This record gives sequence, structure tokens and C-alpha cells, in this order.
Amino acid sequence: MARIQVLRSVLLAAGVLAMSACATQPEVSLLEKKFQREANNYQQFQHEGQTVYCQRAGTKSMPMHCVSESQLRLQVENMQRSRNLVQRGGPPYVATVPGGSGT
Repeated sequence: MARIQVLRSVLLAAGVLAMSACATQPEVSLLEKKFQREANNYQQFQHEGQTVYCQRAGTKSMPMHCVSESQLRLQVENMQRSRNLVQRGGPPYVATVPGGSGT
């Protein structure tokens, strides 16, 4: 009987651990997918052992705009954060009464 209780608790702990790992994984993979999608808009170069992403401006006479991998990741994270109202707190909730004067 004690073996069954130990086995149940081990299985329960493993299940909780697996569920918590699954709950945190999609956020990381979603950001990585968005980074990869954004990186496809840039040309990739190696400069002093780092990956640099460069994008041409509107015309060929204008210089290229280059950012490091960490800067591009930060841009993607900031873009995601600015679009997600829940992460940045969202706009303040204002209750309105239908047919009310609004003041």
C-alpha cells in the first residue's frame, strides 16, 4: 500500500513538472518565431565574431541600417510588448453607463 502512495506522489510531481514546463515554453518559442520572421527581412553578416543584420534603406544611394543580433531581439521584444496590452498593463478601465451623461 505504501508503494502505491509513493508511486502516485512521484507521478503527480512528474505531471506537475511537465505541465509547468509546457506552460512556459510557448512564450519563448513565439518570441523566437517572431525574431526569425523579422530576421528574414535583413541580410545576415558576420562581423568580429558576431552576427549582424543589415537592411538597405529605400534607395541604393542611402546607407545600410545594421543592428546586432541582441539589438534585433530587443526590437522584437519591444514590438511584442507594445502590441500586447496585458503585458504593459493595458489602458485604464473606464466604466460607462449606457444612456448616461458621461460626466
